[in-house]
Amino acid sequence: MSAITLKSFPFDSMKVLNEESGQMEDDRLYEAKVFRKYFAKFLSNGVYFGHYNNYGESGMKVSLDSGVTIKVNKGSGIINGADYELENDTLFILERPAGGERKDRVVVKVDDTLATRETQLYIKEGNGTTPATLQRDNNIYEICIAEVTVKSTTNLTQADIVDTRLDKDLCGIVNSLITIDGEELYQRFKEYIQQIKENLMLNNQDNVCSGKIISEGGFEGDVKGNLEGNADTSSSCSGNAR
Repeated sequence: MSAITLKSFPFDSMKVLNEESGQMEDDRLYEAKVFRKYFAKFLSNGVYFGHYNNYGESGMKVSLDSGVTIKVNKGSGIINGADYELENDTLFILERPAGGERKDRVVVKVDDTLATRETQLYIKEGNGTTPATLQRDNNIYEICIAEVTVKSTTNLTQADIVDTRLDKDLCGIVNSLITIDGEELYQRFKEYIQQIKENLMLNNQDNVCSGKIISEGGFEGDVKGNLEGNADTSSSCSGNAR
């Protein structure tokens, strides 16, 4: 049976002749989507919490600056395998609604349309108290890092800003998609420890043997314990029996 070629990457490229163009061209070219698909296999969407650039838990956090101005902390994350990073704290001045209040979303999106091909951070205005729907399709994928209630007559307060980075449906923290069943691992560990304990007990306890012991080749060393029944000693025995 012939081998089946699997889809895989990366491999070194070499120049080969393209019969259509008549030019020597690389035979191993990889599109960005190949790398994105690779990273998306083991990293979830969202914001990075960690030691990278000392962002920690403040990465991409939204807070009040003054008036109707908000600040987005520098930070980084990943969306569908695409890495993004905001290298400096950034301010946004929100537009007041004509009346009442409006719930806006602070959004990071990956835009794969040919005219754009980049990640963007921006404010997505809602419709009254209903926040805007996040767009998630083949070309654009948005995550929401905060929701802000903007009022027509008063300034923002910190209470008007809801941090949504921990909400896995809206944003989420970047985590490994490779998981281990901790409960199963713990049970196997317990069984292993129990087996060791049982072996130690067997090695240190007195054993009572009943029945007939037949030795072919003899006994060497000390035989300890109570022996009941018949011992066929037609072979030579050396050592002490107690």
